[in-house]
Amino acid sequence: MKLEEHGHAKARSRRKCRERILLYLVVIAVAIVFLFPLYIVVTSAFKPAIDMFSRPPSWVFKPTLKNFVDLFTLRRFHENLRNSVVVALGSTFISVGVGCFAAYALARLRFNWLKNVSFWILSIRMFPPISVVIPYYILMRNLGFLDTPLALITVYSTFNIPLAVWLMRGFFLEIPEDLEEAARVDGCGRLSAFFRISLPLSAPGLVVCAVFCFIFSWNEFLYAYILTSSNTMTATVAVMGFWTTEAIEWGRIMAGCMVVLLPIGVFVFASQRFLIKGLTLGSIR
Repeated sequence: MKLEEHGHAKARSRRKCRERILLYLVVIAVAIVFLFPLYIVVTSAFKPAIDMFSRPPSWVFKPTLKNFVDLFTLRRFHENLRNSVVVALGSTFISVGVGCFAAYALARLRFNWLKNVSFWILSIRMFPPISVVIPYYILMRNLGFLDTPLALITVYSTFNIPLAVWLMRGFFLEIPEDLEEAARVDGCGRLSAFFRISLPLSAPGLVVCAVFCFIFSWNEFLYAYILTSSNTMTATVAVMGFWTTEAIEWGRIMAGCMVVLLPIGVFVFASQRFLIKGLTLGSIR
């Protein structure tokens, strides 16, 4: 019996080892699939033009910074980056600020139309953004907002606020109402309890919400292409300026893509501690 149990234990151990190896191989394969485009962008940004389309592909080459120099000298790419920063931060600030108050109201207040209001907010995020491009263009033209950061901030906030509301509502539902009631017994009003108790406790959720809103505003291309021109062109639109009918300057396009990716990477890396905590905290109630 002992020999049989020992044999079964060894068989289970070998099976678990094979399953673990298979799992690692699958993870590595998926990581390669997702990271390979990023590898192409990074290497192409440093490739000389002669090595860009060499046959066979040149995996070993002498890196150059010419693509980055051309990016900032032939075009006003630093101004495009500034426009992207202004638009993304402005939209993120408005979306998180408005979303927090709305989410807190949906999590704490009780009224007859609560489900209808919640579904209406969510429905704004459901429809495809391209379906309202023309109405937004006409609205911004009549308001005189075309080719201004305010146009993009307004549009991006419209799409980000529903996301912020639904993200933050889950975090506020996780916070026990007893804490707020205790604060109100000590003399705090509802608004004071919100700022002193609920908002600090939902800090991980605020970071998660801000990251998602910032990424959407930073990466968005369609509205930035239609509602802006040379004055307030964002970085995502400026990168495509190297794609013309005369030539497609892949080196400068890849350099621009890499520059656009860097702030997102830095932003997410700096807030990863809050991201991990925030994504798990509001997921289960």
